[in-house]
Amino acid sequence: MQVYVNEKYIESRAKMGRRTSMVGLTILGVGMVATFLPGWMASTLSTSAFGRWYVSTGWMIAAFGCLLAGFLLGQFGNYNVRQFQRSPRSDQIVAKALKGFDDRNRLYAWATPGDLVVAGPSGIFAVVTRGLTGKITIVDDRVRQPFSILRVLSFGQESGGTPALEARDAAGKVSEWLTKELAAEQAIPVSPLVIFTNDAAELEVLSASAVVIHHKKAKDYLRDQTRPATLTREVLQAAIGRLDEEAKRREAVIEA
Repeated sequence: MQVYVNEKYIESRAKMGRRTSMVGLTILGVGMVATFLPGWMASTLSTSAFGRWYVSTGWMIAAFGCLLAGFLLGQFGNYNVRQFQRSPRSDQIVAKALKGFDDRNRLYAWATPGDLVVAGPSGIFAVVTRGLTGKITIVDDRVRQPFSILRVLSFGQESGGTPALEARDAAGKVSEWLTKELAAEQAIPVSPLVIFTNDAAELEVLSASAVVIHHKKAKDYLRDQTRPATLTREVLQAAIGRLDEEAKRREAVIEA
């Protein structure tokens, strides 16, 4: 299997995550200072109109504003750190799960209009991942997990959300791009696929509008798939060729 990885993009997002996390922590610190400042400097601050406003009301606005901004920036930063810096990354887990496929197969990691795209004799798949752990139930496309106070208190914890809908959106985006790039007479089919990447995930799918599987079953699933009837072998090869070109244009490297 050939794996195209956009290392430059991954490193830039990891760096942005680290910096954004630090900014978020700094703003949270400013909010803490804003909370105690009126008590420390009440007599000094009350000598001006702004100071009197700050002592009476302004400190609350500043504190809550910093709390909200710091929390949002921290969440955004931690998401990028988790997605692009922690090892193994989601694309590395998927690549390992699919190891053994021949070079007719491709995995593109942040190297095409879809974040993760798998293409090969079975067709083209837009992949969305989740690294959640524990008991996971998919009901009406939404991830449900038993309540856990540790998960609530974990800053930057990955959200379950609706990965099946995300995968469908990603598949539509890749399909639209390929159809336009190849000037195809009909839409090139791209299948949505959700892969849970944590070994400790206990997955139960009750109702989902896209295929949802554990990474340990990904290889068997793709091996058992048949190419859509509307995707001829010639069009599939042209699509893979165009995906290869796009990956190279984005300076993705081929990893073993």
